[in-house]
Amino acid sequence: MIQSTVSLIAILGCLLMTGVTDAEPDYVTTMHAIADDIATIAADYPRLKEFSAADQDMQSLRIDYAYHTHRSTVRAGWRAGAPEPDDDGIWFFIDFYDPGSGGQIDTQPVLPPLCLGWKRVTFLILEGKNTTSVAKRLRSILSSHGVKACSADG
Repeated sequence: MIQSTVSLIAILGCLLMTGVTDAEPDYVTTMHAIADDIATIAADYPRLKEFSAADQDMQSLRIDYAYHTHRSTVRAGWRAGAPEPDDDGIWFFIDFYDPGSGGQIDTQPVLPPLCLGWKRVTFLILEGKNTTSVAKRLRSILSSHGVKACSADG
């Protein structure tokens, strides 16, 4: 009994040192908070004026927003399925997904992989050429809610 207790304490100590016992994020709550933060910056970016956190399906762990877009003229890859922004438009997509996902939009090598807890994060954005970019602000919002580059093992 003492040996198994010592072993259990040693295992728990290792887990604490590696951070494995960190609580898993509440993904739905985090997605709500991200959407709320995006809504608060709409006054600074006119093309976000139609963004509403209430219009997003938080249970799917996705935010998908398009403003002044048209059907893509690109015929391959994820951009073929994404709305193409007009000169004053924007489209962005944020998704928390399981690392084993085979969804095409989740397997893009466009950017280094992002993570939140045990989930991967997709952040894709297309902006019209006559707009002030909001990409940096959106990345900052994601970062403020714990989204970061994935570690080498995750």
